[in-house]
Amino acid sequence: MPLPKVAFHNPPLRARPPSYGYDDGFAVRFTDDEVWACYADGKWREISLTEAVCKCGELTEHAYLEQFGHRHLPPLPDAAFCSGWRSPLI
Repeated sequence: MPLPKVAFHNPPLRARPPSYGYDDGFAVRFTDDEVWACYADGKWREISLTEAVCKCGELTEHAYLEQFGHRHLPPLPDAAFCSGWRSPLI
């Protein structure tokens, strides 16, 4: 079976950066594959996609920065979004 054309794309296609959200006032970052939430203890934890769909609301980048920009959120852990995107905060 031949490889898709994107397999030979130069430069390689990058994964879409994570989107922004909230869960009961806590910060959430997500992609189509994984979701990370930063809770009151200041630690990022991976949560299930099902939990995110049921509990989390989506925000624009501007709204996310307005709501969480004044808080000093810790950088995402090294394990976050290993699909090719890296946070500039790491």
